[in-house]
Amino acid sequence: MKKKKIIITSIFLVLIAITAIYTITSAVLSYRYHMSLDNPDLQKWAGMGAAFILMVGGFIVFYESDLFYTVYYFIIRPKTVLKSIIVVLSNFTLILIFFSEKIADFVKIHFHKIVEGPYEDSIIPMGLFWIYVILKIVIWIIGLREEMSKDISDL
Repeated sequence: MKKKKIIITSIFLVLIAITAIYTITSAVLSYRYHMSLDNPDLQKWAGMGAAFILMVGGFIVFYESDLFYTVYYFIIRPKTVLKSIIVVLSNFTLILIFFSEKIADFVKIHFHKIVEGPYEDSIIPMGLFWIYVILKIVIWIIGLREEMSKDISDL
């Protein structure tokens, strides 16, 4: 069991480290490229490409961390049906954020009265992220309940 923990943790730490290093390297290269151009109009926005790369890379690292928790939960931790469903749903919610533009297009076509206004493009990803946060809080509460019931039964 301890060997599984070490292997899973090592794999995900290496994956997260590679992603973080690649993201930072790409952002620096993007910034240097745009600053080396002789066009001053492009130099005004040189940091925006690097910032975008860092945002996407940060989200990918965040997702990899959540995926580590999911894999660790299903391979190592004791499972309950309710907690397993919520763990899968929370991970699925993060995946849906990648496809939020397609979901927003679908919602605009079929439910255009609901999603109108200046922030219509950010409603879906923010809603999915808050659903993710709520599901993670529920997982935390379920874990606390399990620990409290275990402590009470030990008395």
